[in-house]
Parts: sequence; C-alpha cells; structure tokens
Amino acid sequence: MNRLAKTSGTAPGPAGASGPTIDPGPAAGPPTKGPVAAPPPRRVRDMTTAELGRAGEDLAAAHLSACGWQIVERNLRLRQGELDIVALAHTTLVFVEVKTRRSFVTGVPQAAVTPDKLRRLRRLAGEYLMERSTPHRDVRIDVVAVHAHLDGTFSIEHLEAVS
Repeated sequence: MNRLAKTSGTAPGPAGASGPTIDPGPAAGPPTKGPVAAPPPRRVRDMTTAELGRAGEDLAAAHLSACGWQIVERNLRLRQGELDIVALAHTTLVFVEVKTRRSFVTGVPQAAVTPDKLRRLRRLAGEYLMERSTPHRDVRIDVVAVHAHLDGTFSIEHLEAVS
C-alpha cells in the first residue's frame, strides 16, 4: 500500500519555528504502487439498479467517445424528464437513451424503449433545442443497449435513428 506522509509530532523548523515533522516512511524512494484508487467495481449481481444504470451510462459514453463523438451533456434534467446523453456525431446532434440490464428475463434492454418512451424523448429533445443552441445540422434519437453479464463483462448494442 502506498504510504502517505504522516505527522509524527513537532520539531523546531527554520528560524526556530515549530511545526510538524514529516516522516516519509521506510524508504524515501519512489512508491511501490500508485495513489490510492477507488475500490474495484462491484460484481454485477451485487450492484444496485442505480449503480448498474450508472455503469451502463459510463460505458455507453466511453463507447461513443471512442467512436469520435463529442459528449455534450450527460444526465441532463429538464422540466419534463431526463436525457441520458446528448452527443455530437459530426454535424448530427444525437439524443441517446441508455438501457442496461443484467438478464433478459424481462426482455432485451432496447425493448424498454416503448412508443410512449420515444414520444417522451422527442418532447425532451424539443425542449433541449428550444433552451440551448448547440450547433448542429441534423437531429436524431439513438438507443444504446447494455447487457451486464454475471462474469463482469458488458455487451453493447447501438441502435441508430430509432425515432
């Protein structure tokens, strides 16, 4: 484990001032490990629904960025609801709905985007366009379906222009 400097008491410093003495640890050389990182991700079956959704959205945003898209907004709350991801794909402003599931018992993730949900997404897209002036030539709605496998891997399916 990387040791951080510890305060071990006070000792006279420059010009007689007293302050804490820094104990750099057993060796003042380079650390054997990097800085303390966040804990490893939880197993898929141990994640709450909110944690699973956040992991799916993070994965979808990383996928879109890797495809060369610019992420404009994430988890944007508007009066009528929330947009998961707003991205710019060249000159197209894309509103991306992300659906993450850990099993197909209730169907594939993209099946959760019903006609009612698409109507709501179109209203949210219209509200977004009325309030913000992101430069674009075209607009579309995409769905990114994420399947979280119990072995800790994820599958992504990107459906373009669903509406």
